[in-house]
Amino acid sequence: MKLLKTIVLLSFLSGCASFENSVFELGLSAERAMAGFDKHQIQLSDHNWTYLEAGNPLDPTVVLLHGFAADKDNWTRMVQKLEGFHVIAPDLPGHGDSSFDDNQHYGFDKQSLRLAEFVDALGLTRFHLVGNSMGGGIAGLYAYRHPGKVLSLALLDAAGFYGDQPSELQLLIENKQKNPLIVRSPQDMEVLMSFAMEQVPFLPWPATNVLARRAMAKEPANDHIFKNMMQEVEAAKYSGGFTNIFSKLTLPSFVLWGEKDRVIHVSSVDKFLEHMPNVQTDVLPNVGHAPMLEVPELTARLLVEFWQQSSQVSLAEY
Repeated sequence: MKLLKTIVLLSFLSGCASFENSVFELGLSAERAMAGFDKHQIQLSDHNWTYLEAGNPLDPTVVLLHGFAADKDNWTRMVQKLEGFHVIAPDLPGHGDSSFDDNQHYGFDKQSLRLAEFVDALGLTRFHLVGNSMGGGIAGLYAYRHPGKVLSLALLDAAGFYGDQPSELQLLIENKQKNPLIVRSPQDMEVLMSFAMEQVPFLPWPATNVLARRAMAKEPANDHIFKNMMQEVEAAKYSGGFTNIFSKLTLPSFVLWGEKDRVIHVSSVDKFLEHMPNVQTDVLPNVGHAPMLEVPELTARLLVEFWQQSSQVSLAEY
């Protein structure tokens, strides 16, 4: 009898999860539709990529790179506020719906090489590049290797430099405490959101439940990817790797940061100012690590203003 009750309960919970997934997908589809996003897939040499695309390919192209343990839909609400741009938002390999292989490396360098293959496969020749967190480090490496393709570089709370003050995440990692960016239980999802963001956006039922299950399923991949990233970050501290890269980026660049960022401390902005030759910066009060999620309309407006300005600068050079 006890076994029967357990089976019934598991069946009920499974059914609930299936129903919640369906409701979540309907809501997500509606948000993508408002952004004009269509979903695509492309198979490249070592990974299957999934990406969202919106707008007219004849308009200026923008490529958006998400951060660690995130995915392409981190940009959906912000893209709803963009008009007149052709937008590409991929799931980087190992994230979202793109494939993962635990025999491969997912540090910044390797991911930037994969990004180059993705960009070439889509036939993109000149575009604005935007990266948040991990995506910012990857974007910087790509721009360093392909300066002729990147019209401008926007870095949102980007990996690249440690500030003079350590972030809360740095201190946790250094003291070998639990990483709040990796979800291992349903409760961890809310911890992640409140740690990464100062202004947590409203998520209707059952988004948090579905996101928690998906993040838990990604736990082994996220552990693997985070380890790969930290190996490169630690090596760069002693080799000057990121300094050498960002100091050679002469293209128009914009560093946008949340003042309340607990993942990468806001003092990192000073390092970008010190080392990048053609950069402007802005720090947003009461914003955390994800401006495109916390203040999507403001982030979109600031990016558009930067792209318009950088386009005028590029035209003036010819």
